Amino acid sequence: MTEENKNTEVQPEHVAENASIEADSIFGDAARPAAEAAKSGGLSRNAKGLIIGGCVLIALGCGMLAVTLLPKDDAGEGPDTSALLSSLLDDDERAGVTLGNGAPEEIDRIEIGGKDGFTVERLTAQLDAAEQFGIVGYEGLRMDQDLLSTLANNGSKLTGLETIEEHAADLGKYGLADPKADVTLHYIDNTDLHFLVGDPSPLDQTRTYCAVGDTVYLVQSSLVANYQKPAEAFLSTTVLEEPDAESYPIVQSLRVSRKDLDWDIYLEYDYENADDDTVGGTASTHTMLEPIFSYLTPEKSSPVTNGMFGLTAQEIVEVRPTEADLAKYGLADPFCTVVMQCDDGNSYTLTIGDAYQTAGGTSCYYTYLEGEDIIWGISSENDVWATVQPGDITSANIFVTNVWDIGELSVSGRSGALAFDCKGTGQDDFEVRKDGAKVETERFRLLYRFLLNIYGEELYIGELPEGEPDAEVKVRSQSGRWDYTISFYKISDLKTVVARDGVASYVIRTSCLDTLDYNVSIFDDASQTFRESWQ
Repeated sequence: MTEENKNTEVQPEHVAENASIEADSIFGDAARPAAEAAKSGGLSRNAKGLIIGGCVLIALGCGMLAVTLLPKDDAGEGPDTSALLSSLLDDDERAGVTLGNGAPEEIDRIEIGGKDGFTVERLTAQLDAAEQFGIVGYEGLRMDQDLLSTLANNGSKLTGLETIEEHAADLGKYGLADPKADVTLHYIDNTDLHFLVGDPSPLDQTRTYCAVGDTVYLVQSSLVANYQKPAEAFLSTTVLEEPDAESYPIVQSLRVSRKDLDWDIYLEYDYENADDDTVGGTASTHTMLEPIFSYLTPEKSSPVTNGMFGLTAQEIVEVRPTEADLAKYGLADPFCTVVMQCDDGNSYTLTIGDAYQTAGGTSCYYTYLEGEDIIWGISSENDVWATVQPGDITSANIFVTNVWDIGELSVSGRSGALAFDCKGTGQDDFEVRKDGAKVETERFRLLYRFLLNIYGEELYIGELPEGEPDAEVKVRSQSGRWDYTISFYKISDLKTVVARDGVASYVIRTSCLDTLDYNVSIFDDASQTFRESWQ
């Protein structure tokens, strides 16, 4: 052996080192630098053999894992290799097979068999119709059209992604002997597509076994999922549709009667002042007339006044309930009754029964809308009428008229009385007279600003004290839209009751009444400053 051959011949220790390096690389470990001899002369046949052998072992291991996941054979003793063999077919043999015709508008009827089977019928040929499909036996009930239409849409584009077995003698190994769904699509040309829905593939849950005739395919799981739902899953959870903006009615009144309250909550649309923006949006279009008079806070009161429109349920509890069903869920003698009257002539009565929790832990009430023939489970968050209190939605404002809109204002108390006549549209042209004589506009504005700052601290529900009020303020706007009297009744050294037009509303601190008397007494003395705080 020449000296050159000695230098280039691969030594046994090099073979072992290189084999170890390549094996580490196969299994993801970081490679180590190979010996110079390996770089110069390449791998020996021994090293290559080790590498090839490792790869074969890995492939065989993956194959065995796949086989163990396949459906059992007829005897249930070993895996059926038909699905594995199918996955090893070439691209031409695994090409998708079109099952649906791709035209959902041509589907006239859908029959879903089984113990809880049902039939879907097309109601109209117009694709943009609000209600395209209905379920036989559920006439008159509102459907979730988006969900229901998937039965036609998904069936029309059903495709066999893989052909698993033709002329299948045993459908049971695919979950098709007792299928999850037995579906027939009937087309307007009197042709049909019948298919069975079985188990999901053990190798890929996004694919499901499906049989057309005696041929088994794998199809996209999402396309056959909705055929496995019961008929009631396709009912809409919208209790009352929300009208569009053009046809949205005015809620003229809303009355809430509850067993835990000694009085009703009665709200009414304020036609006279609904369009008045002079209070900067602090007042709602509705006012509370029972159990007290009060303005409402718009963002807090609108779920009560208009929340029935667009109301959605957490779940459907009972379809076409009997009298026994209504009694079972506390709706024969309901805990709460809500009556909404609208200016389009429609009236809606919502009854709320027992409270309960869903399986998912959501607090709900059994609820029934007269005429809908369904008992709903509505979350306590949406069923606001079951828990609302007057103080939750009322505004604490006592006076709401903008100062520049005042036409007449009179204030009387223990220290005297003031009466003003006003006209004008703003600070530049506003003119105030007292007893026929002009007074400084700014002086009048500061007095009225004090009145605007008076707010109710707590609701007062009950009869007014007997006798004359301790103070009284009358307001009439120039347009006549606002015309009301605020009366103050001292009931203790700490508390005074406020009433509007003879209806009790709030309790304020008596110190506020004392401050009002003081401001009236100093009005004519421009050197004196009005008090604005009574805290």
